[in-house]
Amino acid sequence: MSNLILLFCFLSLFFISSTTSSINTTHKCSLQQTLDLLHFKHSINNTLFEYDSECKNWLGSRYNQIMLNWNTGTDCCEWNGVTCDDSTGDVIGLDMSCGMLQGTIHPNTTLFHLPRLQRLNLAYNNFTDSQFPPAIGRLSNSLTHLNISSCEFTGQVPTTISHLHKLVSLDLSSNGDDFNLEPHVFINLLQNLTVVKELSLTYVNISAVLPSNLSISSALKLLNLGWTGLQGNLPRNIFILQSLETLDLSYNSFTGHIPSEVSLLPNLVSLDLSGNGIDLAPHIFSSLLINSNFLRDLYLSDVNIGIVLPTYLNISSSIRSLHLRETRLQVKLPDNILDLKYLEYLDLSRNNNLSGPFPKVNTSTSIPLRMLDLSGCGLNGSLPKSLGNLRYLESLYLSDNKLSGTLPFSLFTLPSLKYLFLDKNQLTGQINVLDNSPHLQTFQRLTNLTSLDLSYNNFRGDWELDALLSSLTNLHYLTLSHSGISVTTSNANHYVYPGLHVLGLASCSLKLFPMSIRTMTNLLLLDLSNNDIQGHMPDWIGEIGGNQLFVLDLSNNSINGTIPNVFGNWSILWAFILNGNQLEGKVPTSLYKCKNLRIIDMGNNQLSDIFPSWLGDLPKLHTLVLRSNNFHGGIVTSSKVKFPFPSLRVLDLSHNGFVGQLPAKYFQKFSAMKNVVEKNTKPTYMSLGTLYYYSITIVMKGVDRYFSRLSVQYTIVDLSNNKFKGDIPNIIGNLNSLKVLNLSHNSLTGQIPHAFGNISEIESLDLSWNQLTGEIPQSLADLTFLEILNLSQNHLMGHIPQGKQFNTFDNYSFGGNSKLCGLPLTKKCGEHLHELQLEGDGDEEESGFTWKVVVMGYGCGTLLGMVLGYIMLSTGRPKWFSAIADVANHMILNMQNKRR
Repeated sequence: MSNLILLFCFLSLFFISSTTSSINTTHKCSLQQTLDLLHFKHSINNTLFEYDSECKNWLGSRYNQIMLNWNTGTDCCEWNGVTCDDSTGDVIGLDMSCGMLQGTIHPNTTLFHLPRLQRLNLAYNNFTDSQFPPAIGRLSNSLTHLNISSCEFTGQVPTTISHLHKLVSLDLSSNGDDFNLEPHVFINLLQNLTVVKELSLTYVNISAVLPSNLSISSALKLLNLGWTGLQGNLPRNIFILQSLETLDLSYNSFTGHIPSEVSLLPNLVSLDLSGNGIDLAPHIFSSLLINSNFLRDLYLSDVNIGIVLPTYLNISSSIRSLHLRETRLQVKLPDNILDLKYLEYLDLSRNNNLSGPFPKVNTSTSIPLRMLDLSGCGLNGSLPKSLGNLRYLESLYLSDNKLSGTLPFSLFTLPSLKYLFLDKNQLTGQINVLDNSPHLQTFQRLTNLTSLDLSYNNFRGDWELDALLSSLTNLHYLTLSHSGISVTTSNANHYVYPGLHVLGLASCSLKLFPMSIRTMTNLLLLDLSNNDIQGHMPDWIGEIGGNQLFVLDLSNNSINGTIPNVFGNWSILWAFILNGNQLEGKVPTSLYKCKNLRIIDMGNNQLSDIFPSWLGDLPKLHTLVLRSNNFHGGIVTSSKVKFPFPSLRVLDLSHNGFVGQLPAKYFQKFSAMKNVVEKNTKPTYMSLGTLYYYSITIVMKGVDRYFSRLSVQYTIVDLSNNKFKGDIPNIIGNLNSLKVLNLSHNSLTGQIPHAFGNISEIESLDLSWNQLTGEIPQSLADLTFLEILNLSQNHLMGHIPQGKQFNTFDNYSFGGNSKLCGLPLTKKCGEHLHELQLEGDGDEEESGFTWKVVVMGYGCGTLLGMVLGYIMLSTGRPKWFSAIADVANHMILNMQNKRR
């Protein structure tokens, strides 16, 4: 027995010794795999740069170069981001996300020489201009997880991506704008990835019509296909995937109805169908809210629900985020909309059919709401005192409503508030920036505030800019434009707070250009318009501006002197708006270097210069307004610019002293005014930042018409009130996307080109106060969008075309043309011919030889003309024969015009 015990102890010790030895023995990385990794390291850059702000937020001080310790002195299994198989030493995982990698991944990269690599994560690095290598297919027998999101890859996703049949997770999202996945590759990918659980392709350009029956893995838990250009009806079998937890099909071009099965997905946690304009039946919407037991995030913005909300909304208590912007919700907000137990984010904005007061806030419980967006919901009345119960609120958006009254004191007690947007309401009352009294309204309490917009209200108050910025040190966005608040500046020698991105102080009674702006090097938008700023534009103005596109609006002030020529470093300048000042001199030539300029508006000043043809080399210039200045000379093209103004869609040179012929060569090159296809059903506007739009005044029917927003698709040419002469170039007819054409108040001669009938989109045409002759082309009657027509004060003759749009115009459109006849004029064409005959009587009759003899001789042939002439001479030219001659002359002119 004792021998058996000894034998057992011996065997136990041997087993323990063997096991310990086995555990302590780990295989090192092979020499070949070490060399492969080092070769990859040296093929790209790994330098210190903060490429991604998200990485900085996530990692903080740990956001650094990941490959710093990659060297031959250590085992590659100990390198940052490298995971090895302990039993073999093979590299099985590479996590280089947020690794500060940048450069080009070459097609023959050694990264894919690792035979047992299972996980590869390159997310949040910078491989701009790189295509993702087809060699990824070499890992088809090992790779289970691939993440190359936010890497700025371009070009085509390789077809070999569909060979990775063992993938459990694939993320190709958020790369370059032209990162494309061919439709057939996408379909193959869905068919071959039979075990995939997570598939994210957000922002990858697929642009395909999905088949009604997709072959797709039943194991899918996450499917993100947002912003991929997908079209057609929603495939029904996506909504029968029982394992699905996250589904994102947002901002595509899907049509039709959302299948009823959407409310039957048992494990659904997050659903995003926003931005498609598809329909969701109200009863399915209600069922979705009630029956989805695990649903936390629901995004249905821009989906057509069209439901009349009940007084009390029955909704699953699990909802954390509810986004129903522009869903045609009606009547009023439910009484319990802010009583949901776990609700943190609520967006019901842009539902214009809603109305009523601000929803009730429960005073007995602490509501976890962090973001509330009720902008554009038709809310009226005052804000409730109970607003202070939303103690966790970080973002409050109440723009574009009908709210009135004063701001409740409780609003200034919200400790977490970061974003406050109260613009475009009817709010009143005295509000202060700083005050030591605890009972007055003061923004000094909101120390975490980063964005504040009080514009377009009826407040009162005098705010000192430097004091405001010194108090609210976290502000990035400040807009007080048209708020009723007056802003002053001490212009002290010290400069405060350079961190602002947006500063809007339009119509704030400013008298001076604030010196503190000089150090605001991060500004993206500066709006000081509609004040009474006097004096010269400061020479240091070129020092301000951020690292992205910058907008400067100084319009409608009293700024005088010349424009400083200091904009050579403003490559980020997006819009340069100086309209309505007293500026003199020339257009600064340093703007030539501002290649990102979209808008130049220097109208209504006293500038004296020739046409700055060098601006034609700005590739993105959309709008050029030089109206009401002292520009002079002819408009000639620059020999240095081969394709001038390639993006120009608004040109206003009116009320100047330009002379010579109309610039036909420019009209020939204006490619952005030709064959423009409007892809979006909703209008898009010239944006000056996130919430600002470019406004413009256009002369229509002789009256200035103000547009608070200019549509990107709106195309305008206004050369009126100059000294142009000669014929109107036919080439203008090629600008078939023109909306407004104004050539009035010049000295133009010749006929109206028949080619104008090709400008199919035109809405306003003004050729008045010129010296145009001939008949009005019949082709103009086919312009179905033409709303405003002014051909008055010319020398036009003949019949006014009838039918279609011409039946809607009144006398104003044709007055001052004594030889025009027909509706809408009271002068009938028969009467018109009689008057012409009477005008011919007189001295000519004494000689017996008149202009009509010449006309008939030309139009009817020499022999017949001589016969008719003889009859007229021998009979004293009876009136009936004269009338016949008038009709014949009119027929001849018509035939000649048709031949042209």
